[in-house]
Amino acid sequence: MENLQAVLFNKIRTVVPNPGLLVDDLVKLLEISKDSAYRRLKGEKQLSFDEMVIIAQAYDLSLDDLLDLWEESVVFQGDYVADDFDMEKYLLSMQMNLEKLLQFDEKQLYYISKDLPVFYYLMYPEISAFKFFVWTKTQMQFEAMKEKKFSFDTLTPHLKDLSYHVAELYTKVPSVEILNADNILNDLRQLEYYKDTNLMNSSSDLAIIYGKLHEMINHMEEQASAGKKFMPGREQLPSDAEYKLYVNDFFVGDNTLVAKAGDLRLVYMNHAAINFVFTSTAAFVDYNEEFMNNIIRRSSLISEVGERTRTRFFNLIHERINQFSDGVKLNSW
Repeated sequence: MENLQAVLFNKIRTVVPNPGLLVDDLVKLLEISKDSAYRRLKGEKQLSFDEMVIIAQAYDLSLDDLLDLWEESVVFQGDYVADDFDMEKYLLSMQMNLEKLLQFDEKQLYYISKDLPVFYYLMYPEISAFKFFVWTKTQMQFEAMKEKKFSFDTLTPHLKDLSYHVAELYTKVPSVEILNADNILNDLRQLEYYKDTNLMNSSSDLAIIYGKLHEMINHMEEQASAGKKFMPGREQLPSDAEYKLYVNDFFVGDNTLVAKAGDLRLVYMNHAAINFVFTSTAAFVDYNEEFMNNIIRRSSLISEVGERTRTRFFNLIHERINQFSDGVKLNSW
């Protein structure tokens, strides 16, 4: 099957059959050399999404029409973390997406995870600091982090406030989450790795993070019991966003979100540790929405109802934390 780039150029060739004229147009439109233009035409170099938009607009073509020609196509948008990664920009992007959702009267988020939803980490500065450290030092291996050990100073006061604000915005969006008791294991293995490689400044720092994980799980249980989302330590209000939590003991997800706001529907997918891309391609959204509904049908609802199952589920997560924190002196949780 042809890729979208080939479909685009084949469509243009029906208007501009002379290859030389098309090359000249690409040179002017994209401000590139003739050699680069030829390479794009031959498919040796991929067009960026922005380049594709520029070309389509110049020839009065609709990308939607091109996608109709290119069956089974899914167009994703999103930024990629690079060496100049800026945690503030990353958080501001999350803030912007949540604020857009909150502009709609009717909105809903569906979240299926292989990890715990990132927004809960952001509620606790100590956990946020550790996760930011893991992302930049180990998962993305930034040169500036090469010789550094973990420190809570990783999270500046500004980033702390911004993280908290993003988490607070998330609590305002009605949500359905599908979790598994093993979702916490990735975090625990990361802590174990830093403990074994002597990259924690002290055992007390380790104990603090384990303790905060217990606090975070307690808060998630409080939300599930109330069927509402709210920030830790804050009084529950009748206006709090609805929260439904399903537990599936068999299936561990892949950090996918389906967002519904008015007539708008989007799928956000996590890739390469920290990156998220999104698409509004209807067929892809339909597929993921139906997939989540199938998982929900085979899961147990533990928010508001199912107190015994809910207690057992969260106790199991606490046990996971205790297994990894064995030998580390913790405050009571």
